[in-house]
Amino acid sequence: MLSDHQTIMDALRRIVQALRQSSAHSEQDSNVTGAQALILKHVAAREGLSINELAGLTFTHQSTVSEVVGRLETRGLVQRARAQGDGRRCELRLTDEGKAAGHGTMITMQERLMQALHDLPPATLSQLADGLDALIGAAGLAEEPPIMFFETQAHKIGDPK
Repeated sequence: MLSDHQTIMDALRRIVQALRQSSAHSEQDSNVTGAQALILKHVAAREGLSINELAGLTFTHQSTVSEVVGRLETRGLVQRARAQGDGRRCELRLTDEGKAAGHGTMITMQERLMQALHDLPPATLSQLADGLDALIGAAGLAEEPPIMFFETQAHKIGDPK
């Protein structure tokens, strides 16, 4: 019988490995990371999303989504445009290149995990959130930015910000 410690570490290893493999497949197939593929899929499904709406759909902080969208924009895959009727609102649209890059991409591991979280009973989801929050705090990672999986970050863990 496995100890709780080993069960948790094995679960984390499986998740990280699956995310790494999914992102590698995405980069091989479409030359975008798994996180970028996730963004492309959401924008393709609902053209005109705002960064805030996209952050909500991906369970990600707005600033992190904005960075990923910025990379996609630099590559010519996504464009931002002012909304008609509300000049304060910025909407996202795929370019033709973005449509081609996102077309036919596999379901990402992030999508599978997000669906699995959605399918968990509320009590289990709450316990999982509390447990992971406690783990992150105990490991001294609470101040680290929760960037999207396998995207680059401005600083390395443990480095001053």
